[in-house]
Amino acid sequence: MKDLGVDYLDLYLIHFPIAMKYVPISERYPPEWLNHDTSVVGDKPRMVIDEQVDYRQTWEAMESLVREGLVRNIGFCNVNSTQIRQVMAYAQIKPAVL
Repeated sequence: MKDLGVDYLDLYLIHFPIAMKYVPISERYPPEWLNHDTSVVGDKPRMVIDEQVDYRQTWEAMESLVREGLVRNIGFCNVNSTQIRQVMAYAQIKPAVL
């Protein structure tokens, strides 16, 4: 938010329902969808999924941003009806946008 010159965001969205591994800005910016996985033989880029982070953890972290006053509204996109129902079952702050 410092880079944007704002004190809060009006809306923060989960754009895609898959957690990708963090790539430092110094290594690749923007990180894009494809990252190099050094454990794979060859030089073909591929999506590297972070299986340690689930959708609920991400949603709950976004709820904490609302509580801290850093974000006013949260939501998501590119999800199916099953994923929407799952979020609605545990969300303390309901999505403002789909």
